[in-house]
Amino acid sequence: MEFLIPEPEHPRARERVAIVGAGATGTYCLHALVTAEAAAEIVVFEASDCPGPGLAYSPALNEIHALSNIAGFEIPPLMEPLNSWTVRQTPERLAEWGIAESAGDDRAFFPRVVLGEWLAEQFRVICATSKVPVSVHSQVEVTDIVTLPDCCRVQWLDRHGAASQDEFDRVVVASGYGAITGGDAEAAESTGKSAAMAAENGKAARFGVLGSSLSGIDAAVSIAVARGSFVEDEAGLRYVAANPFQCVLMSRNGLLPEADFWFPHPLPELDGFTEEFAAECVRGEDGDLDRLFARFADVLQARAPDWAAEIGLAEANADDFAERYFARRRSADVWDHARQNLADVKAWSQSHRTPAWRIIILKAHEIFATVIAALSPSDLARLHRGLKRVFTDNYAAVPHLSIERLLAMHEAGVLDVIALGNDYEIAPARKAWLVKSPGWSARFDELVDARGPQAAALTRFPFPTLRLQLCASALEDDLDWKDGVNPASDLTVCDQDSSLKRVHLCALPYLLRNRPFVQGLVECAGMARAVSEAIVESQNSSADASTSAQDLIELLDRPAVILPTGEVLPLAG
Repeated sequence: MEFLIPEPEHPRARERVAIVGAGATGTYCLHALVTAEAAAEIVVFEASDCPGPGLAYSPALNEIHALSNIAGFEIPPLMEPLNSWTVRQTPERLAEWGIAESAGDDRAFFPRVVLGEWLAEQFRVICATSKVPVSVHSQVEVTDIVTLPDCCRVQWLDRHGAASQDEFDRVVVASGYGAITGGDAEAAESTGKSAAMAAENGKAARFGVLGSSLSGIDAAVSIAVARGSFVEDEAGLRYVAANPFQCVLMSRNGLLPEADFWFPHPLPELDGFTEEFAAECVRGEDGDLDRLFARFADVLQARAPDWAAEIGLAEANADDFAERYFARRRSADVWDHARQNLADVKAWSQSHRTPAWRIIILKAHEIFATVIAALSPSDLARLHRGLKRVFTDNYAAVPHLSIERLLAMHEAGVLDVIALGNDYEIAPARKAWLVKSPGWSARFDELVDARGPQAAALTRFPFPTLRLQLCASALEDDLDWKDGVNPASDLTVCDQDSSLKRVHLCALPYLLRNRPFVQGLVECAGMARAVSEAIVESQNSSADASTSAQDLIELLDRPAVILPTGEVLPLAG
């Protein structure tokens, strides 16, 4: 029986790094490591046959009408900015994507498949031009990751089922949403259908879509495209149904997202409310959220006094601000509000005069995001219930075309929106689905879960040995496994288990509870930069990385498990 205790050694100048997952996060991590020449060798593991897009932007999983809600000027460039790349594509390809007139417009919203094609090509170019050796294992399933005191072991199966393993100095876990296993019997797992699959049911006449965000809109549009067509004429966009059907978008609040609005880039600073202030304000104590909100409210009061008076901001607090923010929309007809909001944002885009309160909330969301992970559990729960909803609603505004499509479908009599509230039930009913909430129920031939990405519990982490190590560390820190992970700024969790300093956790589902704004390409690039900088800093550090005698004694005193190889793996405890 062999104990996994390393011999003392001096730090290596550069390290061998594995990246597990080659979606957007993995691609940005690869780019950052290659640019900084932070590794001696990089090995990438990807489940699909096309590294780069991941699930979110995969051409195989997204139809051409599914739009992204991030414009080119916001997307961090890789080897080439998105719009520089699109204008180089052939006229035939641009026409196929429907962006022939907007390819060079960095404020335009492109189909998700366009971003996927861009990411795929950027991945290929990064590999082809890298000064650092890069090898890629595609169509593989990583089955386990083991973090040892002196290395990380990655085990995988190739597409033929042959097992392999290799050892690395570090591993970046960027496995995204595709690797989540197990879990509760949510509707997504029960229905198991995409909107496109549901629409293929020629006998279906009533479609239910859970979720009214951009994912829900795309699902409704996918069904509409399969059952008819959108027609543009002098009067605007119309929908013509070839076959009769009904579609209902269902969400807790029954609201539609608002249309994207113009904002200056970069966003202007907020007087008195900065990242530095937020960092000083947050001490990990209950009440930090109230101090942050008070300064945020002061800025709104000073720079948007009319709107502040309209919502009663002077009497607001961190817990009821969201209700005040949504009150006007909830009191209006959802479709009347959508029409008016669309007209307003189009006017703002022309004049570049978006109301100040929207810009302030957009910037404040960035400031809050820098300290959310440091909030106490109580304050974090309060933020999720209140302010998070405001920030998400404001920054997740959707393309104008998405709202125009919904309005066209509603005016054609095929689409409606329903508020389910928090107390609703979903149950199968004779080859159909029954959705019930107090005072409302409906039966659907097909049900599509489009509620978007959800935070995942640590117990659903896909790599069993690393999951065991993370769970042991969380237990030692008295953290709840259902909250996922809350890593340090370098995306590691090594306070209780020093071997975990070799693993950078960029797997979004497990970060969402403690970093609710971590989704999106901007955040992917930010995580990649943080990981690369941490690796470079550790290599440049003069600190002795060898294992001391005291470290060895502590390892022997810790609980341990025996691996199938017979090795003994110490755990936190």
